[in-house]
Amino acid sequence: MPALAEKVIGDIAKYFRNTDIFSHLPDDDLQILASRSGYYNYRKGEVIFEKGNRSRALFIITRGEVAITSSMEKAAREADAADGAIARFIAGEMFGEFEFFEEDNRTAYATAAEETSLLAFPREDVDMEQFFDEYAHIFAKIYHKLISVNAGRQRLTHRLISEKAGWIEELKKQMFFDKLTGVYNRTYLEDELSKNFAFLGPVFSLLVIKPDNFKLINDTFGHEAGDGALQAITWKLQQLLRPQDFAVRYRGNEFIVVFPSTPLEEAHEIAQVMWREMNAFDIGKRMGKESLLQTFSLGVASYPEHEKEFLELVEKAFTKVFEQREKGGNGVLIATAGEDELINFLKTVRMLSGLKMSELHQFAQKLEPVRYEEGAAVFREKEQGDELFIIKAGAISVRIRVQDGTEKEISLLKAGEFFGEMAIFDNAPRSATCIAHEECEILRLHKDDFFNLMKLAPHPAISIMKGMLNKTTDRLNASGQVITQMVKWGEDASLRAVTDKLTGVYNRRYMESELESRFNRAQREGTPLVVVMADMDFFREVNEGYSHEVGDQYIVEVARVFTSTFRKTDIVSRYGGDEFTILLPETDLETAMAVNEQVRQSVEALDFLKNLEGPDLHLSVSLGLSCYPATASTLAELKEQADKALYAAKHNGRNRVEHAPLRKG
Repeated sequence: MPALAEKVIGDIAKYFRNTDIFSHLPDDDLQILASRSGYYNYRKGEVIFEKGNRSRALFIITRGEVAITSSMEKAAREADAADGAIARFIAGEMFGEFEFFEEDNRTAYATAAEETSLLAFPREDVDMEQFFDEYAHIFAKIYHKLISVNAGRQRLTHRLISEKAGWIEELKKQMFFDKLTGVYNRTYLEDELSKNFAFLGPVFSLLVIKPDNFKLINDTFGHEAGDGALQAITWKLQQLLRPQDFAVRYRGNEFIVVFPSTPLEEAHEIAQVMWREMNAFDIGKRMGKESLLQTFSLGVASYPEHEKEFLELVEKAFTKVFEQREKGGNGVLIATAGEDELINFLKTVRMLSGLKMSELHQFAQKLEPVRYEEGAAVFREKEQGDELFIIKAGAISVRIRVQDGTEKEISLLKAGEFFGEMAIFDNAPRSATCIAHEECEILRLHKDDFFNLMKLAPHPAISIMKGMLNKTTDRLNASGQVITQMVKWGEDASLRAVTDKLTGVYNRRYMESELESRFNRAQREGTPLVVVMADMDFFREVNEGYSHEVGDQYIVEVARVFTSTFRKTDIVSRYGGDEFTILLPETDLETAMAVNEQVRQSVEALDFLKNLEGPDLHLSVSLGLSCYPATASTLAELKEQADKALYAAKHNGRNRVEHAPLRKG
């Protein structure tokens, strides 16, 4: 493609200037980026990129509209349907930028929803690797801005979580046992045990055990036999445990056995016994099938000799399992304590994984080790910040202040993770408080040192920021999911708080809260309001002549009549036992009498008892009505008259609708 004209480059630079991630760049940098960009046209329905494609460019829409969809079928069928797309972008908007800069494959399909023109950076003929090397200083600024954008979004989600947290009270119950095997599951290990393992003692050990060829079970007995084999293996494992030991099903056919208060040497001896016993265990015979023996690979690690974090200890034991399997399986390997050098640690930090050894040494020179006692604050919400931190050992609790003034923990960061970057890249106060969850060793990096690194060595700085960008995006997604879950749990809890569990209609608590507000509205607006009190006839006889279960069914059937006959704007509540109270807003007495007569007739027609063995009972309901202002002038009078009208209906023979006397004058 020939070089772009100067005017075209200037026009493209203006598009870049209007975007979040390029707006901060000087004109010279924008001109350089614009010179490597190009325009592309797409017909309606034409696919711009597919899920799984390499992220070759980012796009700005200069004309038309683009639909982002989750599948190729939706891309082809629903590109012009507003509800068929994950997102839609119009002229002036950018898309695909985060996947491009994170070097991730596309996670969705992009389709032209109409005739569309796109500005793409870089254009197809640009050697991006060469361009990146030549202008690394520009890309360092861009990655800085991307992290700042994520920081702003994270700040918003922190605020939303803070606002929603007071709404949530004990709405989530964790299940810690594996349904198939009956032992603890991975959720228990990662969410509970990894945070609270002091009860295991100052020294404890664990082993990971894995069948060497689980596929053999499927090949011998069929794929459906896998569950039975796992149950058999679990049974044998539990036979071998001491009273204080316990097992966890971790992943698929992998199990973890925890040995509380057990040093490495003793754990190794126990593991050797377990290995021999498991190898001699006939899985097929236990399943009631033909004989089948398996070999097993085991890895053993001990706290605190090998790792001081529980999940890291698990991974340490897993590495020994994989080493044993590489040797052919069928054996036990124990972990060895590694060196605690700074560089060796930095090699394990995810955001530094792309650095060469020389770059790691260069980065390490900028780090200052700091220790924090358990409960000490690294920084607090709203403080100014000019440092980011990497956790070398221990854990950091990230907390935000919620509406009632208390602090809510939103995440627990472990060794190898970083925090505090938001205040550096966003130049804003801290959006959360970070407290040492336990004694911590932390590596501190001042922002001036990092920005100097960006200037002197932009390539390693970009590599670090790529790692940061991936992590901050993960955190943002996780925070968004927390908000979604909080809203859903809150809505469910709110509904349960006002709903009768048996019938699904409102409960007494809700009715009593609505009575006063509805009466006040009727007074204010000058509209009628009817209160209906209903009592099921022969309820005791149904309970005694049939059963309490049939009595419950009677209540459900009557509630169904109420909800199907009254309007959606009416409020039906189960007031207690076989009693119901109904509010009919904006309904006069004559209309209410007619509707309740329909209810009475429908209940009288219930025939679900005819197929059950028991006395011959004719089901019915008695109803009493009062109406503001026709029969009552106050709320107390309205409720009292409805109750008296119900009593009159019962006294006059049941299966009746009665109303309170009309007011005189």
